[in-house]
Amino acid sequence: MAGFIDRSEWATFLDEFSKRNQLRPTRLEIVGDIGAQEQEAFLPFVGVTLDTKGSVGSVDIALGGETAADQRQLTHHISNVERIAPLIGITGVEDGLGIEGRDGVKTLLSFEALREIEAHATAQ
Repeated sequence: MAGFIDRSEWATFLDEFSKRNQLRPTRLEIVGDIGAQEQEAFLPFVGVTLDTKGSVGSVDIALGGETAADQRQLTHHISNVERIAPLIGITGVEDGLGIEGRDGVKTLLSFEALREIEAHATAQ
């Protein structure tokens, strides 16, 4: 992960990131000692929140259904956050978010393209 966000800007960055990317389909992966473990795929992005207590920060990533009736929901909690970086794709578009904890474990939130939309867009 490159282009880390300064700690003093985390709250503002995460709030703006959440607004810009609301309801985009996601993929959430945790990268640690045993490799990359996929947590979910294609849940809509709800938002990212920061909780700071002193010099220690924690982040919650909320994913889930677009309506109250949709039961698909996941909140992933990351304690002792050390670094946050946007993931920028080859086209220069924001493709996700990388968060690294003090333990070295990285959480990668990637935005997914829906194939049927992608295929329809290239056909025109």
